[in-house]
Amino acid sequence: MRKLILSAVLGIVVVSGVARAESETRRVTVSGKCTRQVTPDRGAIVVTADFRDDDLKQASKRATEAYERAREAVKRLGLKDVDLRTIEYSMSEVREWEKDRQVFKGYRARMGLRVATSQVDKLGEVIAIATREGLKEVGGLQSFLSESQQLQEQVACLQEAAQNARIKAEKLAAALGARVGETLLVTESGGFQSPPERMMVMDAASGVGASRPPSIEAGQQTLSLAVEVAFALK
Repeated sequence: MRKLILSAVLGIVVVSGVARAESETRRVTVSGKCTRQVTPDRGAIVVTADFRDDDLKQASKRATEAYERAREAVKRLGLKDVDLRTIEYSMSEVREWEKDRQVFKGYRARMGLRVATSQVDKLGEVIAIATREGLKEVGGLQSFLSESQQLQEQVACLQEAAQNARIKAEKLAAALGARVGETLLVTESGGFQSPPERMMVMDAASGVGASRPPSIEAGQQTLSLAVEVAFALK
C-alpha cells in the first residue's frame, strides 16, 4: 500500500513538472494574412414577366406565355453550366387609393426566371431576350465564385498566409536574438469573401438592350483571410 501511494505521489510530481515545463516554453505568436483579387467564374440574372389585366386568367396567361417564350429562348442560347430556376410565381389583386378609398385596378401576375451560367459575358443576350419577349423587369445581375473556385482560391490563400506568418516570426525572432523552432499551433482566425456583386437592376420596358445585347463584365472580387501561428523559439 505504501508503494502504491508513493508511486501515485511521484506520478503527480512528474505530470505537474511536465505541465510547468510546457507552460514555460518560449514561443512567438504572429498573424499571417492574404488578400487577393479574384475574377468570378459565375454570373446570374433574374428576368420577370409582370402583367396586369382586368381578368385574372388573362393576366396569368400573358405572364406564363411570356415566361415560357423567354425560357425556351434562353435554352437555345446553349449557355455553359447553365442553371435555370423559377424563383417567383404570384397573382394578386391590384387596388389603388382614389379619393380616400381603394379602387379595384385589375389583377397582376408575375413569373421570375433566374439564369446562372459560367459565361458571364453572355448574360447580355439574356437581357435582350427579356426585352424582346416583353418581360418588363430585369434585375439581380451579379457575379460570384463557384464553390469549386472559392475552395481553390481559399486553399491557395491559406498557404500564402502561412508563409507570411513564418516570415514575420523569423524577423521578430531575429530582432530578439532567437531562432524560430517548430510550429506549436495554427488557427485560421478569419476568412472573408466579398458577397456577390449586384451589377444592374433595370426596367426592360425602357428599351435598354433592344438594339443589341449590352456588354457584361464580371469584374473582380476581394478574397482575404488570416491565420494565427505559434512558433517555439530556440
